Amino acid sequence: MIGGVLGMGRRMAESRMTDTCTITRAGPPTWDESKGEYTSTPVQVYSGPCRIKHPTTTAKDVDSGSQLLAVSSLEVHLPMTAEAVRVGDVVEITASETRAAMAGRRFTVAAPFDGSQTTALRFRVEVGDGR
Repeated sequence: MIGGVLGMGRRMAESRMTDTCTITRAGPPTWDESKGEYTSTPVQVYSGPCRIKHPTTTAKDVDSGSQLLAVSSLEVHLPMTAEAVRVGDVVEITASETRAAMAGRRFTVAAPFDGSQTTALRFRVEVGDGR
């Protein structure tokens, strides 16, 4: 019973992944004689549908000046088949059906959210492009 419901939930979650992204990580370092240093070529670990989302936003008092600051985090949602993704990988949005300005945005995977009956793989990400 749970398998059928879970499968339906996963299909629904994927239908909401209207962005596409490529996820890379640093490849093995190689010596670049011309530069006199080690360099690394990024290795692609995933390319396909994704979703960037703010899972929570909370208001929090800040001690300096009694300001009210909005604190939030971002998540990237991926299909269950994207199991190779890990902390430190770089997510680059390559296209967005609902927000074209997202293309080119880069995020760094900070932590996974684990669970045995999840509808998508979720990773907390940090902004990696300064926007």
